[in-house]
Amino acid sequence: RENGAVNNKLAILNGSYKKALGAILLKEFPHLATLAVADVLIDPSGKTGRVWLSTTAEILKAVELRRGDIQNQLKKHVVTRYTPSFTFLLDDKYLDRIDNLFNEIGHED
Repeated sequence: RENGAVNNKLAILNGSYKKALGAILLKEFPHLATLAVADVLIDPSGKTGRVWLSTTAEILKAVELRRGDIQNQLKKHVVTRYTPSFTFLLDDKYLDRIDNLFNEIGHED
């Protein structure tokens, strides 16, 4: 029973951070249409987390460079005991979708 409550709390936190990160990234990078938060996974301790971004490797590097600013803004959006230290990762599914689109375009010629 306790595990279910912990899992539910983590699921709610994951959703809250995903929404907050989406808003922050939109504000920080308004000119980038190819940047979206695909998923967020927070460690049960609440101190670390991973964020999968649907974007390119170049944009991921730009986000990493602004990580400190993003972390500080998160404190204002989601109030918890600890603001997780996030690692930003490239969402591989995004790259697969791009490959599929190029393959479809190639077959239409």
